[in-house]
Amino acid sequence: KRDNRAVAQLLSELKDKAKKEDENLIPHFIECVKAYVTLQEMCDVLREVFGEYQPVAL
Repeated sequence: KRDNRAVAQLLSELKDKAKKEDENLIPHFIECVKAYVTLQEMCDVLREVFGEYQPVAL
């Protein structure tokens, strides 16, 4: 079962770790998946940290 408190905690930790330049995020993704964090939730956190690609108009 999904524990929303645990999910919120893991997403917060993922955000903190993503801000570190030399951090390997794969172990954090694995922990998130084990806690039933959705791909959308993880991508939203990464977008907050790294932004979203915007192609240059030609």
